[in-house]
Amino acid sequence: MSRQDNEKDNTISKLQKDWKQLDELGTPPIPTLETLNEQLYAAKVERKRAFHKELSIFIITALVILTALTAAVLQAPTIFIVTQVSALIVAPIIFYVLTKRKQEGRILS
Repeated sequence: MSRQDNEKDNTISKLQKDWKQLDELGTPPIPTLETLNEQLYAAKVERKRAFHKELSIFIITALVILTALTAAVLQAPTIFIVTQVSALIVAPIIFYVLTKRKQEGRILS
């Protein structure tokens, strides 16, 4: 019986050792306050950089659109006026046709 008891004790000690290893693997290391502050600062810098990039893209796009609009109005005002008037006339007609088509596709209950 002592051999079986010895094997049981050996198995139990191995299991306990394995469980301790699993516990050590399962608990992540807790970052220090300094590490957290560094990560927070890096995230703020990255967010600020992304904001400046988006803002510059927005401003450039707005300037391109305004330049194109100004050029269209000053260079060819008749074409601009005709386009605006035709859009004011055609847009409601297209909207009416699309809403009518959407209503016809519905199943009445």
